[in-house]
Order: sequence, then C-alpha cells, then structure tokens
Amino acid sequence: MSDELGGMRGRPCPRHEDVLIAIDHAFGRDGAAAVDAALDELAGLLPAAAVGEDPLHELACVAGVIHHRFVADEDGPLSLSETLAGGGGHPLVLAGAALAAAHRRFLRIALVGQGRRVWLAHAAATTPQVVDPRDAATTFDGRTLGIDLRWRCAHELGGLVISAIRERAERQGDLTTALRAAELRLDLPLSETAARADRRHLQRLRARLN
Repeated sequence: MSDELGGMRGRPCPRHEDVLIAIDHAFGRDGAAAVDAALDELAGLLPAAAVGEDPLHELACVAGVIHHRFVADEDGPLSLSETLAGGGGHPLVLAGAALAAAHRRFLRIALVGQGRRVWLAHAAATTPQVVDPRDAATTFDGRTLGIDLRWRCAHELGGLVISAIRERAERQGDLTTALRAAELRLDLPLSETAARADRRHLQRLRARLN
C-alpha cells in the first residue's frame, strides 16, 4: 500500500498535484520541491481569478499554457515530475499539471471525462467549452464529441494515471511494475464496481508473476 495514497481515502478530494506526486513517490520518483516550483512558474503565465472575468478567456489561457509549453504524447511520461521537467508527457498528466497551475491562480478550471479520456472545462462557464490536453490549440464545444462528459475528481484522475502505468508495464512485460500499479489502484476511493474489477486484475497479475 502507498501510505500517501491510502491516507487520502477518508479525506475530501485532495489537490490533483498531491495525488500525482503520491503516485510518483510510489514508483520511486521524488522531486516534490521541483514540482512545486515548476507549477508556480506555470501559474505565473495565467491570469488571476477576477470578479467579472470571462470564464472562456480563462479556459483559453490554460489551453495556451498546455499548447505552448508541453508536447502531448500518449507514450510520454506518466510522471508529473518528469513531465514538468521535460516539457512533455501523457495527456492525463498534462491535464493534471494544467489544473494544478490554474488552481494556484484560483481559476475554476475542472476536469471532465468519459471512460479513459479527460478534458478541461471551466466550472463557471455557461457554454460547454472544453480543452483536449492531447491537442490544446483551442477550446471547442464539448457537445461535438457526442458523448456524456462527467466531472472527474483528483482521485479519478489518479486512477486513470495508475491504470495507464499498469497497462504500459504489461505491454512492456514489466510485471513487477504492473503489479505495483494494480495494488495502488486499490488504495484509491473509487467505486465498488471498479474495486472488484481491480481486485480481479490484481489476482491475474499475481498468477502470471508466479
């Protein structure tokens, strides 16, 4: 069990960066101080929240930070510290970094998603504009996706990142890392349906390792 992730079970949803940093630590990566400084730098590129400000302008500013500062790569790092240091990473982690920077400026940027995909939205917007972290060149109407988008919390983002780590490790034949990721999924306060599926997957991985 990860003490950091396990300790988040009974608390209100934590900050996105706290979940992603805990995942980094669980896989032996440090650099929390560097993450904090890098997120402060990103936040400095964003406007501060202001009464009467246009939510869509704020969302567009967040999109611009992703587009100009990062390269989205499905095969890129799934580590927040590596993503911030290298300027590129998996879209899930890019979304988490953008959220963390926006929240430091008190912008009401939030995460929406469907299945394993996520988009950024503004909680105060009156129109369903979203930003795709895979291609953040512009905002667009989320209704054009043709799917129901639901709000996603930091725990849910963490679960998606851990699942991506597990799946990548399995593809690469790294069963030790895959097993660690499967165990970590069970530390998150996700639904009982998800927990049952995670327990079955963990059992299959343990059988393969033996």
